[in-house]
Amino acid sequence: MNQRMNGKRMMMAGGGVIVLVLVLGLLLMGRGGGGSSKKTVAIAQSNVVVAVQSIPQGTTFTAGQPLNTFFAVKHVPDSAVPFGAYTSLGQISAFLRSTGCAPAQSAGCRGSVTTTQTIYQNLPVVAGMFTSLGQFRTTAGPAFQIPYGYVGISMSFSDVNSVLGSIQAGDDVDLMASYTGGENGSDSKLKQTQFVLNDLRVIGVGGPPPAPSAPISGTRAPSASAAPSAANNTNGGSLLLLVRYQQALIIQHLKDFGASWTTSVVLRSSKETDIPHFRTTPVTANWMFVKQDNHFDFKPPY
Repeated sequence: MNQRMNGKRMMMAGGGVIVLVLVLGLLLMGRGGGGSSKKTVAIAQSNVVVAVQSIPQGTTFTAGQPLNTFFAVKHVPDSAVPFGAYTSLGQISAFLRSTGCAPAQSAGCRGSVTTTQTIYQNLPVVAGMFTSLGQFRTTAGPAFQIPYGYVGISMSFSDVNSVLGSIQAGDDVDLMASYTGGENGSDSKLKQTQFVLNDLRVIGVGGPPPAPSAPISGTRAPSASAAPSAANNTNGGSLLLLVRYQQALIIQHLKDFGASWTTSVVLRSSKETDIPHFRTTPVTANWMFVKQDNHFDFKPPY
């Protein structure tokens, strides 16, 4: 009997110990969970203008144009706002108006800007994405055929004065001019024919040259082998010449006073590596009536 009573007491004591351990464990877990709870921290946000849709490079916006179809204002974290970002559509509208002139109501003075890059959807809009300089050139055009320090100028000739269409882009030519005088004939003593410009590079025949595969730099004209070719023009036409600034003024004078000048172009040999060292004498009417020595030392090429 005593052994049974002692066994019951021991079982009851063991059960109490187990219950006490469970209660202490629950209390410790409750305190630990309360200590590890984190407080919610508010993230600072700012307004920023983003693109509602992808806007291609070269898109033009004009003053007074609705912008809400292209842009919208969103709240983003301060850490995601790039430098120079617009914070309202009014800022973009003000920039559009500032690029115009007076009176702003006229079409020619209405302000406009052009996108300098593709603005993708939901991308924040910054000031560098617009320019008031107009369309950006994204491909090489005829201007890339002109080296630094040169300019291109065109001049028209008849077929007989342009070597019957034998000139092609990449050739070198010389320019001759005859002064025919004014209509009154008072300056007949000045009438003469002479070379006025030498070693001019032709970069276009009858139109602008095609764009090169890469921009040309430097101060020398491009080589003839690199220049584009052009079909012969047996009916005359226009030549696009590569010249220096002062040479362009001479050509423009011959064009503007065409009634007093007759111009012709002569084709240089492709075998010449530089400008030949020779001198010529201007030819006047007296040349035809006075016996002259031959000023050229030459041998027949045959």
